[in-house]
Amino acid sequence: MLVAKQPLYQPQPPLRQPARVPQKQVKAAKATITDGDKRLVIIAVLLTAVLSFGMIWRFASVNDLQTKVNQLERSITALEDEKAAYTIQLKQLSTPRKIESRANSELGMRWPEQKQIINVLENGSER
Repeated sequence: MLVAKQPLYQPQPPLRQPARVPQKQVKAAKATITDGDKRLVIIAVLLTAVLSFGMIWRFASVNDLQTKVNQLERSITALEDEKAAYTIQLKQLSTPRKIESRANSELGMRWPEQKQIINVLENGSER
């Protein structure tokens, strides 16, 4: 099978020739900017600047609030850890054996002897 070689690009003449404009008309067609147009442009630039600063301020305040939230979350986590440690310590210290040993060692308390026990009846008389 043979393939005929064709050039990759075959320029074609344009369908319509552009009209040539004389140089004198180009200079005459130059637009002038009026004072009203200048004011409109200045107002648009100022409005854009004000809106830009407003958006920047808004993002800065959101960032500041997010920083405060993160600090509060860290302090909450630290306080919860401290609470858990105190809960464990409370459970360890509130066992009857621990209470008895601390009462004996720190306060000098002892169990009463049999002769120290007095029974009181409801009507106020002793047994």
